[in-house]
Amino acid sequence: MLRMRPPPPIIKFGKILGSLVKTKHYPIVIHLFQRMELHGIQSNYITLNILINSYCHLRQINSAFSVFAKILKLGYQPDIITYTTLIRGLCLNGQVKESLNFHDRLVSQGIKLDHVSYGTLINGLCKIGQTGPALRLLRKIEGEICRPDVVMYNTIIDGLCKDKLVRDAFDLYCEMFEKRVFPNVVTYTSLIYGFCIVGQLDKAFGLLNEMVLKNVNPNVCTFNTLVDGLCKEGKMREAKSLVAVMMKEGVGPDVFTYNALMDGYFLVKEAGKAKNVFNIMAQMGVTCDVHSYSVMISGLSKMKMLDEAMDLFEGMRNENVIPDVVAYSSLIDGLCKSGRINSALKYVDEMHDRGQPPNVITYTSLIDALCKSHQVDKAIALLKKIKDQGIQANMYTYNILVDGLCKDGRLTDAQKVFQDLLMKGHNVDVVTYSIMINGLCKESLFDEALTLLSKMEDKGCVPDAIAYETIINAFFEKDMNDKAEKLLREMIARRLL
Repeated sequence: MLRMRPPPPIIKFGKILGSLVKTKHYPIVIHLFQRMELHGIQSNYITLNILINSYCHLRQINSAFSVFAKILKLGYQPDIITYTTLIRGLCLNGQVKESLNFHDRLVSQGIKLDHVSYGTLINGLCKIGQTGPALRLLRKIEGEICRPDVVMYNTIIDGLCKDKLVRDAFDLYCEMFEKRVFPNVVTYTSLIYGFCIVGQLDKAFGLLNEMVLKNVNPNVCTFNTLVDGLCKEGKMREAKSLVAVMMKEGVGPDVFTYNALMDGYFLVKEAGKAKNVFNIMAQMGVTCDVHSYSVMISGLSKMKMLDEAMDLFEGMRNENVIPDVVAYSSLIDGLCKSGRINSALKYVDEMHDRGQPPNVITYTSLIDALCKSHQVDKAIALLKKIKDQGIQANMYTYNILVDGLCKDGRLTDAQKVFQDLLMKGHNVDVVTYSIMINGLCKESLFDEALTLLSKMEDKGCVPDAIAYETIINAFFEKDMNDKAEKLLREMIARRLL
């Protein structure tokens, strides 16, 4: 087409570019567009919109707005599709605030957007955890600008459920019927997920029954959510029965179903059944993914079946499944807990060699193992090394180190680390305080322990039962019953007993 003289009309080029966009070949679209311009073929409004869409999907938002400026310069009048594409591009690029500002500018110019534009904004807000502002936007548009649709409601319900605000999500679901917006399978699946993560499986199954009554067919995601919920509570017989129902309804289990079952069986310490599920997957024509191997490796490692875990880890390579950080970390954690630190360190080196650098979880397992084997200096050196690599240790890591120092009889060093954490503004939690209180009590420094207990609240950290019980038990051991009873009364007053 480029070599033809005269060249075909621009609409022909637009059809090719449009087809490539539909198949998500965005870099090729940009490349071909540039070649088209080099040959002097003038773009039209449609091809420029296609180019904006491609740049937005590739998160090259500055380039997208440059094309938008070109549209205006050529005298074309942008439509809602152009505006919505740019809003979506900003949201995809994590620039949700900028997308709202862009929306405000358009509205101030008298430009009316539609339900797709507002659905995109609501989705962008929910993706960054701003469910409250998303709900306020829904309230703003209903009745004034456009009628909220099922997609908008679904997006907010999903966000509320992920924030564990399931009651609010359910209220919004009830409102849908009042507004004659009818829930679909996505609505129900989000709510079922919400009830599962807050441990209300009875309500989750109530919604499943409601779906059936309202002729909304559950899909594989709906069933998987319920299977996973049952497995996380160790209800494996019910989970297995639900899979049978799923198959009876013509919904085939997928890799997520089997992964949930394996995870559940390991939770109830039935490694044999987890291995059976893993082996059945291939027979059922379902390919194991990296998460399947990670679940197996993690489960076997926790049950101290490390040789099997390592064999399976090696088997991943034979199946051309590349181990991820989770798979490595699970195996390393198991080796560390079994005291096989040198083997764990070899896998850490391998992670670096294979371009899968360890994360804070991996290193925390090593620091924990070193502390438990009284190699605290090596743990401190490792912590310094990971800081130099730009990896930020979390409070769980620091708690392990402080506890290791206390148990190694190095209370002064533990106090230095503790004070350093406070000075640097780390979010020192009740666990850290309890570790320090325990360390002070072991050295019979009861006054210092009581002082630290009283200082917790000054630092915005409320003492819990463990912090109190640590000192109370130490007092009873030293026959300091009066002081122990005084603290017990304080616990009762605080309703910690």
